[in-house]
Amino acid sequence: MIDTCEKAVAKVPGYLFILDSRGLARALTWDTAGAISDFQAFVDWTDNYKSKAKRQKWIDELRAGKNPFTEEVLKDLRGE
Repeated sequence: MIDTCEKAVAKVPGYLFILDSRGLARALTWDTAGAISDFQAFVDWTDNYKSKAKRQKWIDELRAGKNPFTEEVLKDLRGE
C-alpha cells in the first residue's frame, strides 16, 4: 500500500487526496512523522470543516504517541 501511495504522490504531487491516503499508509506503518506531515498538508488545504477536524484529531493523537486508527475508525474509512 505504501509503495502505491509513494508512486501516486510522485506522479501527482499537488493532489492532496493522495497525500491524505499516504498519511494513512504511513501511520499504519509507524511512520508517524510522515503521517503527521501528510495530514497537516491536507488540513492546511481543505475547507471542509469535518475533514479538517478529523485529520487534526489524528495529528494530535499521533503526536501524543497514540494510534488513532482503531478497527472502528478503519471500518468507517472503508465506507467513505
